[in-house]
Amino acid sequence: MAGVAGQARRQQVQFRSNDPVINLTGEWSFAYSEGPELRRFTSVSDLDAAGCALLPCTVPGNFELDLHRNGIIPEPFFGMNIASLTRCERSHVWYARPFTAREMPGLDAELVFEGLDCFADVFLNGELAGRADNMLIEHVFAVNGLLKGENELLVHIRPAVEEAKKFSYPPSVGALGGFLESLYVRKAPHMYGWDIMPRAVSAGIWRPVTLRFRPKERLETAFLRTLSISGGETAHLALHYTAALSGEADVRVEIAGRCGDSEFHASQQAGAIGGVLGVSVSGPRLWWPRGRGEQNLYDVTVRLTRGGQELDRLTFTHGIRTIALDRTSVTDASGSGEFCFRVNGERFFALGTNWVALDAYHSRDAERLPRVLDLAHDIGCNTIRCWGGNVYENDLFYDFCDRRGILVCNRR
Repeated sequence: MAGVAGQARRQQVQFRSNDPVINLTGEWSFAYSEGPELRRFTSVSDLDAAGCALLPCTVPGNFELDLHRNGIIPEPFFGMNIASLTRCERSHVWYARPFTAREMPGLDAELVFEGLDCFADVFLNGELAGRADNMLIEHVFAVNGLLKGENELLVHIRPAVEEAKKFSYPPSVGALGGFLESLYVRKAPHMYGWDIMPRAVSAGIWRPVTLRFRPKERLETAFLRTLSISGGETAHLALHYTAALSGEADVRVEIAGRCGDSEFHASQQAGAIGGVLGVSVSGPRLWWPRGRGEQNLYDVTVRLTRGGQELDRLTFTHGIRTIALDRTSVTDASGSGEFCFRVNGERFFALGTNWVALDAYHSRDAERLPRVLDLAHDIGCNTIRCWGGNVYENDLFYDFCDRRGILVCNRR
C-alpha cells in the first residue's frame, strides 16, 4: 500500500543535488525502416550512407507521434486511424543527437534513460554503450572512456513484435486477446490491445535522458522502511543501502531526518557492498491517510563518509507509518469476517479509484499527470490502485500521493 509502495520506488530513485548532470532531452532526429533491418548502423554517417533520411523529433517521444508531426501519418486519435498503425509495429527506428561533454576527473560518467521502449542498442560515438529490453524500468549505462568532447548518441530500437518471435509458445500459455507476442516482452500490457485501450505497440524514448557524473565511491541505493511503532511513542525504522566502495576502512553510513521538531540520527560502519542500519525515532510524527490526520513527511539525508569527509549523499522524504490488512479466509452467512486496512494500527475507510494508462503513447504521461492527480484529489480519494496493465509511475506520482494522504496499492 501507499506507504509501502511509495517508499519502495526509492530503492533506485533518490535525489542527488550535487551530481553534475547534462540534460539530453529536447530536440533529436530520427530515421526509420519499415522492413527488416537494413544493416547494423552505429552512427549517423552510417544512416546517411544508406540513404536513411533524418527527420526532426523530440525526446521524450513516441515513434507514431514523431511520424505525425512530420506529416507522414494522420492524427492517430481521429476516427479509426490508430487501427491502421499496426504497420508501424515492424519498423526499425534510430534516434540521434549530438551533444558536448567531456570526462570529469574522479567521477564516473553514466547515460541514464528513464524510459526506453523497448529493445534498444545505445551507441555513443560509434561504440556500443549498452542494451535495453524493458520499457518499464530505468536503464543506466557506464560510458567512462567513451566521451570525446563533441559526441554523437545513436539509439537503435528494434521492433518488439519481431523480437517476440525468438521465444517459444507452448500450448499451455495464453494471453489477453490471444496476443502471444506480449508474453515475453516487458512493455505496458495494454499496448497490445485492451478493453479500455487501442492496440498501439509503439517504440521510442518515452522518458527523459541525461548524462550524469557520480563519485566513484558512492551510495547506490537507499530504502527506508518502517518496521513498527510502539504505542505511538517510538518508531523503529530500517535503512537498507548499497554502496560502491574501493575499501570499507573508516567508512561510515549516516542517516538523519527532520519533521518539524522531531529528529532522528543513526550511523554505523559501512559494509563492503551495503547493509542495514537500524533507526529509532522517539515521539515520531506519523503519516496518516487523508481525513485521518496529517501527512507528516521527514526530510531525510543519507551520507557516506570516510574519516569524517563526505563521499556522497542522498536526500528524500519519508512518511513514518505502518500498513496492514486484516483478512479472514471467509465471511459467514451472518456477516462475520474481516477485510480491513489499518494504518498505524487504526481502521480506515478506503475511498479509492483504479489508476490506468493516461495515454496510449506514454511520452505524454508527464504533461497529463498533474491534472489527473488533481482530479483524484478533488473527488476525495485516499487510495489508488495501480493497474497491472499500465507502466510504472515515477516519483512525481508517488510524491503527490505522499503529500496528499493517498495510499497506493501497486499490482504487479
